[in-house]
Amino acid sequence: MTPAPTSNRMPHIPPWTFAFAAALLFAGLEIGAVLSAGVDRAELHNPLGLAALALVLGPQDWMAWTGGAQRASVFQCYAIAKTAVACIAVPAAAAACATRSPRRRAALLALQMACALALDSTPFHLLVAVQLGMLLPLRTALAWLATQYLLGAGIDLLLVLDLAQRLAQPPQWPLLGYLCAERAVVVAGFAAVGRLVLYERRTRQALATANAQLLATQSLLADTVRGGERLRIARDLHDTVGHHLTALNLHLDLALRQAGGAVPPALPTARAVSHDLLAQVRSVVTSTRDDRPIDLAQALRMLCAGLPALKVDLRIDAEAARQPTPAAHALFCCIQEAITNTLRHAQARRLDIVLDIDDGMTVARVSDDGCGKNGAAEGNGLLGMRERLAELGGALRCVDNGGAGFALEMRVPRAWSQA
Repeated sequence: MTPAPTSNRMPHIPPWTFAFAAALLFAGLEIGAVLSAGVDRAELHNPLGLAALALVLGPQDWMAWTGGAQRASVFQCYAIAKTAVACIAVPAAAAACATRSPRRRAALLALQMACALALDSTPFHLLVAVQLGMLLPLRTALAWLATQYLLGAGIDLLLVLDLAQRLAQPPQWPLLGYLCAERAVVVAGFAAVGRLVLYERRTRQALATANAQLLATQSLLADTVRGGERLRIARDLHDTVGHHLTALNLHLDLALRQAGGAVPPALPTARAVSHDLLAQVRSVVTSTRDDRPIDLAQALRMLCAGLPALKVDLRIDAEAARQPTPAAHALFCCIQEAITNTLRHAQARRLDIVLDIDDGMTVARVSDDGCGKNGAAEGNGLLGMRERLAELGGALRCVDNGGAGFALEMRVPRAWSQA
């Protein structure tokens, strides 16, 4: 087996590291703001502050509390709760970006949203909105964003009403309007950061993939062109040099017969050299016309070296990599299509490609650790792969990947390698 070469591209930084760093920064700011404010200046009129009041004072007395009594105990409970919720939000932000399971991702986003609502923190709301734009399809993300905004506005309404009741004053509706307008920043974060980052990442991945495919196709095409050029040279040798040498041999034979007994010593030698030269030209033509197999190894290495955000394990058997033009082209296109499907749909981190010989067949196996499962409806890509392989007497099948990810197996008869 031939290992894939190490790519010299810039190291990939996973998205979860940025989410973790941002969440950790926001959590530090939230906790630091509470601790720096202290017992006397800490703002308790928020979901966690009111919950701390209810816990310390009891469900009957907390509604009438306006400050003073047991403030130290309430502050201590509030600080612990805010620290705990902020610490929960940090790993949830990182895990939401790292997971490949749609259900787990939705649960983690919901957990972050609940933490942001409990903290009543604009930075955490903004972080959630950015992740919604980055991680979810557009329609689903918009539904989540609307839910986030409405829940936040609902909490603002409850807080305004609670404040009015405590102060025995009419509700401050301008304050509610200001708070609702302030929450519109999540829409800006969703559109200007989340979707923009998603678009940039997809564009960069598509560009890198297209560049790798172009380089690999050029490598394969170069081998094909060299084979065509050898065939052209063989034809030219046969049609020009071969014909002239044949005519020269005929004239030398005629000269020997016409010379009779006065044959110059150099004439038989010239005839023998001409015959040998014609035989050598025919041998060169025959060997040049042979359809030499194309080595798929180099094209596959170039294809895999440019894949972004995907760790590729490429294992190639040297004998299996040498294929005639039709089989090489079919296998390369099928492997390329399998890689494209993985990048588009699988949300995988790892891709294994094996090209080997098994039971008289050339076998290419492509498997990933993404979210794809066997039994899903086949699209035009898989249908085209089946048609390509069927033209060569081969087959495509989905194989069991141990319950993790998706795997394809492509088989081509070894008779093609001996054609």
